Amino acid sequence: GNVLRRLVSVDSSGFPLVEGLHQTWLSCSLGHPVTRPLAVRTSIPAFCRGMAAETDVWTKKKITFGNLEQGRVALQDGDLLSPFYDAWTSCLDRLDASPIAVSTHLPRQLPSHGVNALMIGEAGAGKSTLVKVLTGDEDIITSATHAGTHGDARYKCPCGLHFVDTPGFKLPVSPEDATKRPQSWLSRWKDDFLWRRWLGRINWLCTSPDLSKRPSVVVYCHRSSSRIIPARLLEMWRIPVAHNIPLIVCVTDVCGVDDAALKEVRKSMSNMVEELGVDALQRGATVIEINSEQKTVRGHQYKVTGVKQLLEGVVNSLHPMHCMQLCSRPWVGMGG
Repeated sequence: GNVLRRLVSVDSSGFPLVEGLHQTWLSCSLGHPVTRPLAVRTSIPAFCRGMAAETDVWTKKKITFGNLEQGRVALQDGDLLSPFYDAWTSCLDRLDASPIAVSTHLPRQLPSHGVNALMIGEAGAGKSTLVKVLTGDEDIITSATHAGTHGDARYKCPCGLHFVDTPGFKLPVSPEDATKRPQSWLSRWKDDFLWRRWLGRINWLCTSPDLSKRPSVVVYCHRSSSRIIPARLLEMWRIPVAHNIPLIVCVTDVCGVDDAALKEVRKSMSNMVEELGVDALQRGATVIEINSEQKTVRGHQYKVTGVKQLLEGVVNSLHPMHCMQLCSRPWVGMGG
């Protein structure tokens, strides 16, 4: 579904409010305009304000960790996401009590499945290493010592937050540059086919009715020394944003480039995030610079940095009002 893209604004308290619902029910999964009687129309603004108020306990209280080790300990705490699940359920209860016919069956299953952080990026971007450092699981295989990830691997944490490591892909050149390269049409077609297939897979995951696969947040990993192709990256980033799934961009191995190169990377990432814009809940992508491992480069010793901030970003990006994305009209189905 296309959630709240045209319908959401933010009131003075910072809560997202839905406008125009006298003509259209949340396009979050319902897909088509649904005109409602006057009696229903007059009750909807108050309903939306109540929905927003239900999220206050979670969205207005940011979770922080003193250090990475505290964050790892928190991942073992089964109550870490309890306030989020409480706010999630309260929003669904309000939906069920509203005058709008909508099924909340699917989103009510989320607490039993847990929330997924989908890790995507090019091969060698450091996705598996990052998951290894986040979870402290030394058994996770990384491309530094093995061939890398060949299929999706879901690492479950007791708190209900799960990291889904995916195989790396090859970022193709921009369509404009592709026509200028001395490349056969078959090779060009193959690159485009593989890229379109990968984009289709990301879109499928972001819309899957299987909550064991569908992400609640997407983490894109980009090695600082890798090429930046804005047209391709934006093409990929727009998929989670279109589905109102938070996007976190991790620039990994920042110690692998000099200061001048890192400055250019920061500028490029900032420009792309600005062009990307915000989702229906007024959230833009977040960029975090990360060193996943302690290492010595050019005679300087670099510590692990940014991983704690990533963990905080993943947890704090969860929004109870995203439950509306999973709702459906019983006679149509999710996204109908």
